[in-house]
Amino acid sequence: MRKVVITGTPPQDWIDKANELTAQLRKAPDSKARNQILADNDGFWRDDRIREWLLKQFANKCWYTEAEESVSSYHVDHFRPKGRITNPDKSREDGYWWLTFNWENYVIAGQLINTKKNDVFPLFDLPRAHVSWSAAQLDTEAIILIDPKTDEARLISFEMDEEDCCTAVPAGGIDGDDLLKAENTIEILGLNRLSRLNSKRGKKWRDCKMAIADFQGAASTAEFRHQKKVLRAAAVSKLQNYIKYESEFSSVAEACIRKCAPEPLVAQVFNS
Repeated sequence: MRKVVITGTPPQDWIDKANELTAQLRKAPDSKARNQILADNDGFWRDDRIREWLLKQFANKCWYTEAEESVSSYHVDHFRPKGRITNPDKSREDGYWWLTFNWENYVIAGQLINTKKNDVFPLFDLPRAHVSWSAAQLDTEAIILIDPKTDEARLISFEMDEEDCCTAVPAGGIDGDDLLKAENTIEILGLNRLSRLNSKRGKKWRDCKMAIADFQGAASTAEFRHQKKVLRAAAVSKLQNYIKYESEFSSVAEACIRKCAPEPLVAQVFNS
């Protein structure tokens, strides 16, 4: 999984309206009044101003999969569910309603990924901190689901399976809570349940393997040393393009290179 890097802030007119709506929610005398505010402004988080801004943050890719609409149309997902939460034991409780209009709680997700995630948001420890509106208190929550806007995105890697499809797996060398986060995130989001997604990731893996083979084969195919240098430089350039932030499945490409390429090539791709 690739970390989504947020730059700048959404359009100010959208933020102003979002802050106004959040203030109304907090002042609502009861849940009935609060629910009416939510109903009256249903879909404000899908407004073109915020949606287009969010899409640009990750080059029009799903933040959970890096797919360019391979997992269906895009949704603006509430990372912390806004309405209700389903716990692992199937019990339910109120969601983080006061984050409904908070863009920092938004994630661009493919429809099929977002539908699978639904309102599941497990924690290692209960009760939840969301009895308070405090952002500092939320920061203490021991979240199981990986937020793609954090460095924990690195806890999920990829590998090819026996059917020549590329699947999400926990990153190598992790254990304890990190391993549980990776395993649960893969399951909650259904990162391996969509055959088209697995196949498209597999194609990126195979493209990388071909570029790695070109690099390794340059010594035997080039008649002169300068030809070998040119062929290897072309292979390195191709791999560097595959791992660019804006490239589809760049984290798949990185996993393939680190697992399959010789160390000198890994160094050239990532250090130049």
